[in-house]
Amino acid sequence: MNNGPASLANQLLPQWQERLQALFSGKAIRLRSLGRVDLLCAKLFALCDRGIDLGDCIALAPTTDELANVLSWLEVQDANPGWPAHVRATLADLGRRLGHGI
Repeated sequence: MNNGPASLANQLLPQWQERLQALFSGKAIRLRSLGRVDLLCAKLFALCDRGIDLGDCIALAPTTDELANVLSWLEVQDANPGWPAHVRATLADLGRRLGHGI
């Protein structure tokens, strides 16, 4: 289990808990995962913030529309003045790797 991204829960899109996906439900434990849009937000944030999760982002194969929809959320996740340009460049690179652009 990885609880490292737990701090991101405060920044996810509203009602993210309603979009959780059931993975397993047993007698003693129930496992859920973020829904697609919220998982994309988390993975794309990790890609922009730390340069990790590129493989996961490629495997999720976000569409041009999904990348564009996440862009505005992602651009405000860091106060660094260069952050928005960095986010746009990172998503453009991902789009090229996926065979499309923003």
